[in-house]
Amino acid sequence: MDNLVSSLHRLGGTARTADLVRAGCSAAAIAGALAAGRIARIRRGLLTLPEADPAVRQALAASGLITCASAVRELGLWGLKDPDRLHLWVPHGRPVDAERHRGLLAGSPGPGPYAPVLDAVLHALRCRPPLEALVIAESAVFRGRLGVPDLLAHLPGPRNGPARALVRRIGGPESPLQVLARELFRPAGLRVQTQVHLDGIGRVDLLVQGRLVVELDGFDFHWTRPEFRKDRRRSNAGVLSGFPTLRYIYEDLVFEADRAVAEVLTVARRVA
Repeated sequence: MDNLVSSLHRLGGTARTADLVRAGCSAAAIAGALAAGRIARIRRGLLTLPEADPAVRQALAASGLITCASAVRELGLWGLKDPDRLHLWVPHGRPVDAERHRGLLAGSPGPGPYAPVLDAVLHALRCRPPLEALVIAESAVFRGRLGVPDLLAHLPGPRNGPARALVRRIGGPESPLQVLARELFRPAGLRVQTQVHLDGIGRVDLLVQGRLVVELDGFDFHWTRPEFRKDRRRSNAGVLSGFPTLRYIYEDLVFEADRAVAEVLTVARRVA
């Protein structure tokens, strides 16, 4: 019975009976766990732990897979924000209480409740706002999960033109905030370089117009005293070298983008 519960945990807390059998769980163990209340049956062929993730339950109950922006964290990709509704790939036309993604899968699904990385990214490129979709796609390329040619090969025809244009904007080894900042500042007419080494200062996140340093503090950034002191010294060194610094966090770029762009434009003009 313990092996059964462990297998269910590994599969996300909810799994098809066939997947559990393939994992080495016997019919007797399944029956015993049901009788003891250790697991529950959602419907025929689908079992769950009482504490299982509701999204996983919903996906498997719908015979679907979690995809698009709903899957990025589990798949190890970047995301800007959690979607308002669960995104599911479903192979049928029955009603589901979720954002529905249809069509044949391009990748090979595993035994769990999540779409393959390739499909999750393709769904995001066709579904999410451009900046959010670009961050998701760029993270898959940055982490070596996909290549730009892989994505372009699965985006044929006129309908996929906007998605192809996004894929072609994928840049270098950047963080999600650097991708977002790059895509906010460049349309404003600013020349933006990422991950630039400046003598006496070190590597900076962004160099705008060749003179303004923009540093970005990530999603999980927490200053320690030594980090705080190091960043202050870097900022001071930048000013002394003629490179003033602006700093932004996630909320600045996502919720107050217009203000951030206006500030960067103002300072960039002063130091040009």
